[in-house]
Amino acid sequence: QRGLEPDIITYSALISACETSGRLSEARALLFEACSRGCFSNVHSVRGVLDLHELSVPVARMAVRSALEERVGQKSDEGQFGGSWATSKKGDFVLITGRGKHSKDGDAVLRPAMQALFKSEYPNLDCVPHPTNPGVLVVDAGSLRRARAAR
Repeated sequence: QRGLEPDIITYSALISACETSGRLSEARALLFEACSRGCFSNVHSVRGVLDLHELSVPVARMAVRSALEERVGQKSDEGQFGGSWATSKKGDFVLITGRGKHSKDGDAVLRPAMQALFKSEYPNLDCVPHPTNPGVLVVDAGSLRRARAAR
């Protein structure tokens, strides 16, 4: 407690450790704390678009889980990241994962990890690659409405 403040590396490591050990509520709390301190300034939402660029896979998974919890689980569309999880123009939820240009060997890392997340944890949500942009995944508005109605 000598005036040291956690930075993006510290938060990434903590969130990763909590996320991989199944301590999701703690990982989510750390994510919100980090965002409120400006550590993950690139995690933002504008009209149903969540930008995951430059996040580690565990941090991106927590951001998506948190966004979906807010988007599907609450009556309000206002998210804790400071942006609105209100639907995009078509009502879809858009995840910007990038194409992998900044990843080792240029291979996409986030897109397949997010697709695996949806397959394992959200099988009833339709998450598909954008038809013209390989760095974007789209969660269908209809499946979001069905998930919200089922709660």
